[in-house]
Amino acid sequence: MFQISEQFTNLQNLPFVPRFNASNIVAGQNVDITSGNFMLVGGVGTPANTITLIPQTINATVVSSQQIGTFTDYTVSLASYDLFPALAVQQGQTTLLNNPSQVEVYLDSDTQKLNVEALAAGSTLRFYGLVFNDNGTLRMDCAQVNDGVAE
Repeated sequence: MFQISEQFTNLQNLPFVPRFNASNIVAGQNVDITSGNFMLVGGVGTPANTITLIPQTINATVVSSQQIGTFTDYTVSLASYDLFPALAVQQGQTTLLNNPSQVEVYLDSDTQKLNVEALAAGSTLRFYGLVFNDNGTLRMDCAQVNDGVAE
């Protein structure tokens, strides 16, 4: 069973449909996997009962922004060491991303802005939230923004 962390209450308001399931899980997403009775026997593990998408932090540079309803959509370019661009080039990937180095980050009035640096093109910031794979485009429902770290 796939599910999304219940920490976020604005999912139904996002300007995209936030789906998380077996067909759109992607390497680099932060997930919690639970099994009723985890055992490893002969190199074979017990199947997972629940896979939950949980929040994660990305370090990125703002490229541009636009207003979409009650959200501001920031197009950000990920740091080169981030998991999405690093894992997207590994052999055997079954879910392809259109641009694994870019994320659309959605902020609303409930997003905590703890950053000193402005939310503007060229700013390097850390964004904390749920990352979804929306038909090959990475999209984040952002709960918190902090100042980032230059590469």
